[in-house]
Amino acid sequence: MNDRFIRLSVSLSRLQKVIQRIKTDGMNRIELKAGHTLVLCQLDAAPDGYRFSELTERCDLDPAMISRVLADLVRSGLVQKCGAPGKYNAIYRLTEAGRDRAVRVRAVVADVSRRADEGIDPGELAIFYKVLAQLTENLEVVEADPTAAFAPLED
Repeated sequence: MNDRFIRLSVSLSRLQKVIQRIKTDGMNRIELKAGHTLVLCQLDAAPDGYRFSELTERCDLDPAMISRVLADLVRSGLVQKCGAPGKYNAIYRLTEAGRDRAVRVRAVVADVSRRADEGIDPGELAIFYKVLAQLTENLEVVEADPTAAFAPLED
């Protein structure tokens, strides 16, 4: 039996757990939560801000999670909710304090990325991310039509 699927599943699960622990520890050091990481990074890259739906898509997180994170960040003064009432049509932008904190987040992310990439040839790393993206796309196709993947076995 081909064990690639099992190896992929176990490796990705371990990787996700390690990344979550690193985000938790790194963000705790700068008085943030792990869940704040992606939202702050995305807003930092968008001086004009994003709508709720854009953040949900860009972070690829559950809308309930984005809602909680934005509420935390607005409450803490790191993010400003601008424009339309309600959460969906408003624009969310970093405040000055949010931009300062995002600099610290970027430093943590850069250090973790540098350390994660140690000993890996940059060309091989580029290939890895290309292959990972293709595997993700391929498995999303399987997810969209699982009956093709689970065809009856021949006797």
